[in-house]
Amino acid sequence: MRRPLAVAFCALALGSCGTNGSPAVPMAEVPTVSSAKPDKLRVEQAKRDGHLTVPLMISVQPGRDEEVEQALERLGATVESRDPRIGYLRAEMPVDKVEDAHLIKGVSKVDLDEPLGNKLPEP
Repeated sequence: MRRPLAVAFCALALGSCGTNGSPAVPMAEVPTVSSAKPDKLRVEQAKRDGHLTVPLMISVQPGRDEEVEQALERLGATVESRDPRIGYLRAEMPVDKVEDAHLIKGVSKVDLDEPLGNKLPEP
């Protein structure tokens, strides 16, 4: 007797997870320029620390990875890896050009990729 109730509850819960009340936007209407700029404070800190380049993780719109990679290279970046299946590029970008990366058509988001500190925990 509990199983049908559990199935109904799950269906209701999953149904409410959909679009959060907002209509679905067709891909053609998705903006082609990123609205998510990289964190200015972290870029400024990298400049103060004397870094010439910073690692970036860049989210790319489907099918635009080669176009974005070429644009990044024109800005002086070195693309270290890319995965078109999930739409991400990892690039080493000159610190003074980071602000321009989000202006590239086809870029959804730009994040500074922080290296992991491999310090041993102290007791």
